[in-house]
Amino acid sequence: MARPHLIIVCGIPGSGKSTFALRTVERWGAVSFASETFANELGAAARTASGDLSKEAILHAYSAMGAVVTDSLAANKVVVAVGSFRSEEYRRRFRDIATRAGAGVTMLRIVCPIQKAAKRVRSRLAFGEQGPTEQAILQIDAELNRASDIDIVLTNDSSIQKFHRRVDAMIQFLELDADHDAPTEAVMRRLEELATEEIVLTRKWIKEV
Repeated sequence: MARPHLIIVCGIPGSGKSTFALRTVERWGAVSFASETFANELGAAARTASGDLSKEAILHAYSAMGAVVTDSLAANKVVVAVGSFRSEEYRRRFRDIATRAGAGVTMLRIVCPIQKAAKRVRSRLAFGEQGPTEQAILQIDAELNRASDIDIVLTNDSSIQKFHRRVDAMIQFLELDADHDAPTEAVMRRLEELATEEIVLTRKWIKEV
């Protein structure tokens, strides 16, 4: 990409946000930060009785992650910020970080069936990790369903190999979109490929292409 690009990754716990981030790091040389990593710095105070992050932990996590994302955009081409991002305020805050850095920005939501996400979270709990209950997951999902600022929706409902193909297709499209000299036919062809991979462009590209 010609200039730095921030990918803000939102979604319910267990949807595949970390898998997306790991793929972009290993395959595309991105740097990635997760809100949960910063929240865990607060120890037991980071979680409520439902296993969800406390308000104090959310405030600390997004403030700390915003600072490192700001620094990273000055030195890296692709920066990935991972969190539930259920709050429009935090989504807007991270868009503003990219704008101030002169970077491109994409708001990505990763979706999967609630039951599948809850099962993934339960499997983590069995290994001693922390996470929310299914009811808390449903609440986060409901908040994200009201969001009107999502650019791309990426589905993670089958194998990890297929999900990786979708991640790669999305990154390739972002690279093509950043190339203002790319012919319209190439952009349209990539859009068709994204449709095949069940990737939904929800906002700006639909209007521009």
